[in-house]
Amino acid sequence: MNKENNFAFIDSNNLHLAIKDLGWKLDYERFRKYLLEKNLYIILCLFLRTVCKRNTQF
Repeated sequence: MNKENNFAFIDSNNLHLAIKDLGWKLDYERFRKYLLEKNLYIILCLFLRTVCKRNTQF
């Protein structure tokens, strides 16, 4: 496998919901180390979304 061309783009919300549906808990640090040890990526992008609750009263 050509490591220089391996990228991982992970949508953290989908990952979280899939793991939750299985009743599992994911150790993100161990997950990252596993991917790195198996040479499955050289650049890992984990997409996060923050939700801000705002008071919309004027």
